[in-house]
Amino acid sequence: MKTKNYIFPVIILLTLVSGFLITFIRYSNQNLLLSKFSLLKTGNILTLLFIFLTLLFTLINLLNKSAYPLKTMLILLFSSALSSGLLVSQLFIEDKDTKIFFAAGFLVLQGFILVSLIELSFSKSKKLHFITNFWLTVIIAFSGFAVNFYQVYNYNDDSKYYFELGGKADAGVILGAAVWGGKRPSPVLRERINKGFEIYDKKIVPKLILTGGGSPGELTEAEVAKNELLKYKVNENNLIVEKESNSTVEQIHFVRDEFYFKYDWKKIIIISDNFHLFRSAELCKFNNINVGCISTDTPITTEGVLNFCVKESIAVLFLWFFGIG
Repeated sequence: MKTKNYIFPVIILLTLVSGFLITFIRYSNQNLLLSKFSLLKTGNILTLLFIFLTLLFTLINLLNKSAYPLKTMLILLFSSALSSGLLVSQLFIEDKDTKIFFAAGFLVLQGFILVSLIELSFSKSKKLHFITNFWLTVIIAFSGFAVNFYQVYNYNDDSKYYFELGGKADAGVILGAAVWGGKRPSPVLRERINKGFEIYDKKIVPKLILTGGGSPGELTEAEVAKNELLKYKVNENNLIVEKESNSTVEQIHFVRDEFYFKYDWKKIIIISDNFHLFRSAELCKFNNINVGCISTDTPITTEGVLNFCVKESIAVLFLWFFGIG
């Protein structure tokens, strides 16, 4: 029997297993059960599209009557097995940087497999052009990055809805930022505090959630924000302090678990820098949190904006596919 009649079914099986695993990992990293699965989430749509295309072109090749070189089949099988192995490793890795490294390897390999399957579907020789397919994968990956970069760079916040059209929310969430000298807000944190006070003072929100941990022996980002808002005569009873988190994901999870669903809130407002808002909004939407976003007025150089947008564009990709924030 032809080698392809053995190997292509194995690739189909590995694709289905990988599809389930990446979905499980995505929800697990967000501390959510798979019972919360929804087709309306960007990451789920992208995963299903990836699986569908891979299965489609695998079946096309399987049903093709042409003979496939053994080398071609072995490369495809090895790539598929290796990508699945990289995905399984996500279940046992704790370090975030290592997770991202293996996740990137999985995405590159899966892209290479899909490009190769498409090429083989239209090729007469059925020979795999490894270098060409690799660079095609890189081009596709860069195109996806460019789309993300455009969305992050051109993100429009909801300021008009709240400041001009009278929009309201249950709470404003001031995301943490650096503290200087152990007790002073950095310019970035200062602008977030000021914007938070503005929406509170205009009665857009009745309370503010202050987030962010800190270094031992220093005030946390949330505590510094609280001290500044008390200087603005904000009622202390309307300030909620979360001082353990070290990431945007942890901050959103705190709001989700301790307030949003517990008290049946309808909407929150995220306050951060504009380049950070697209990912924050996507994170909230994945966690079924109805969110509005308001950008700070922090002045940033063009070089700084580009640098931050590159980082956020990559971070959004890993959030969508793996739930890594």
